[in-house]
Amino acid sequence: MPTLVAPGVSVSITDESFYIPVSAPTVPLFFVATEAGKTQPNGITPAAGTNEHSVVRTVTSIGQSTQLFGIPKFRETSGGLAQHGDARNEYGLFALNQFLGIGNRAFVVRANVDLRDLSLTEDVPVKIAPTTPTYSGVGNGVLSGVTVGAKTIVETITVTCVTGGATALFAVEGSASGLIGTVSAGSSFSSTRVNFNLSSGSTAFTIGDKFTLSFVYRENGFVAGSLNHSGRYNGTAGTPTTGNGLLNNLGIDALVVPETWTLEFTDANNFTVTGSVSGPFTGGQVNVAYDNNYITFIINSGSVAFSAGDTFEVTIATKTISDPLGANDAAKRVAIATALQAEINSNQEVRSELYEYNLILAPGYPEAVDELLALSTSVNDEAFVIADTPNDKTPEQVAQWSLTSDRKSSSSVAYYYPWGLASNLDGKDVVCAPSGIALRTYAYSDNQAYVWFAPAGVQRGLITGVSQLGYVSGTLGSATTFVETNLNSGQRDNLYESFKNINPLCFFPGRGMLVWGQKTSATAASALDRVNVSRLMMYIKRNLRKGAQPFVFEPNDPITRDNLKSAVDGFLNDILIKRGLYDFVSVCDETNNTPTRIDRNELWIEIGVRPVKAAEFIYIPITILATGAE
Repeated sequence: MPTLVAPGVSVSITDESFYIPVSAPTVPLFFVATEAGKTQPNGITPAAGTNEHSVVRTVTSIGQSTQLFGIPKFRETSGGLAQHGDARNEYGLFALNQFLGIGNRAFVVRANVDLRDLSLTEDVPVKIAPTTPTYSGVGNGVLSGVTVGAKTIVETITVTCVTGGATALFAVEGSASGLIGTVSAGSSFSSTRVNFNLSSGSTAFTIGDKFTLSFVYRENGFVAGSLNHSGRYNGTAGTPTTGNGLLNNLGIDALVVPETWTLEFTDANNFTVTGSVSGPFTGGQVNVAYDNNYITFIINSGSVAFSAGDTFEVTIATKTISDPLGANDAAKRVAIATALQAEINSNQEVRSELYEYNLILAPGYPEAVDELLALSTSVNDEAFVIADTPNDKTPEQVAQWSLTSDRKSSSSVAYYYPWGLASNLDGKDVVCAPSGIALRTYAYSDNQAYVWFAPAGVQRGLITGVSQLGYVSGTLGSATTFVETNLNSGQRDNLYESFKNINPLCFFPGRGMLVWGQKTSATAASALDRVNVSRLMMYIKRNLRKGAQPFVFEPNDPITRDNLKSAVDGFLNDILIKRGLYDFVSVCDETNNTPTRIDRNELWIEIGVRPVKAAEFIYIPITILATGAE
């Protein structure tokens, strides 16, 4: 209180009405992998979140989710068959939208990985052979032997002869993703299009003839536009019915962003090459030959011979041709999981106090669980991890998997099985991760009750937005089948028993689909081997940590200790009243605030709690009595 000099009145206020406010019950942090460069649902406006990585986004609605990340992408074959379980499917975005159907705030971090087959971001290896190519001819001569390194990734289309004879027509099936692989000298190039010619062989084409064409991938992994779906057969030397004819003008649109090379002649016969090359040549008057590693082009000299000092520019395609995700689904999954793990480990923003979340997940990738647990530890063990089991295992196989080192053991993580079949925003049925299904149930349970109520069972464990439960059968990365499985009592027991601790997602006739378990993967039997108790203790830890901050730097005396104890008791008593605790006790006096501790500037408040346990096993013994018994 200020000291008065002249007569007057001084009034001051001391605030000892401290209490501990509660925090939001369900705020998840998602780590996701998506394709890069996606658009919003209108197909035009860029989806900004897919052009960045390592940025923490706050998402509050499905509309905002699609603006940032577009519609979740799920793979299909060229024939339209679903590739359920493919590592490149956007499980994280789907789970985000599942949550936002009930919840109203989530944090999302996109990993630095592109789920397209080709993320063309590195320079192509360049090889000039020979080092100083020679010029031959007086007029209209050629520069020969300029070779550009390019890793060739192939895919195929099918060309079918529809009508035979002198005016044969051809239909083209499939899609092209870049420049043609093997072409004849008669092919032509422009800045946006590649036309190619193919020999018919020794005989004329007939109806039903088929052959395949190999393509080198181009800008962003996909071409702008589509294949021109018709071509006309023209025979050799004006005789269209003979063999060795050509298919002309089957054009492939290719998005070309130009970049330049400079060729400078050092004398009349030699030149040097400067600049960098990022892809196959696409401009000028050229003839092109391809093999698996290099693209060789020859440039016409024009009507006069080159002279020393002559320079000109050559336009080429810009992007690297590479396949960073790997050749098959297993390799792609390793690459994607590695990127997610790196993001979880390195992102410092999510470790700051700017973002307060209490659930963490990376839907679709159980490989990232140990990194998610490390993140939980780094945020004071105040965030619970919801984890997936593999998508292509039967109930018996998952039970065996749970006993391997792939399943991480902690009171801060819970695993769920099986996967689900649900409708995407585009209306197609897709396979979704059990972590997303469980998260939606967590949000529903938290809305109906509190975090210390078990998010399972008939009252709060209802699964919504999913049409079937099951697993994926077939070769991942190709067309697969979703196998519906309704876990029976024996399978549920096998999954839920000690040391396996997999929480079943089940269908019960007349009840619907329910979450039917709430175990953590803790190895030791304790109160923390249940989800509701683990989340309760995280909730108490966070709120006590935040609620005690006003007492830092206050005098370490009985008044401060009493105020702190009063705030803590009020907070815990509220949880007790709301059925989260059977009882609690707190001590904050001279018994645990000794002179030695006070001299170290420490204030101690010790708390003991008895958390409420959920009734998971109900026994109803029935005794048959005699007719005359009371």
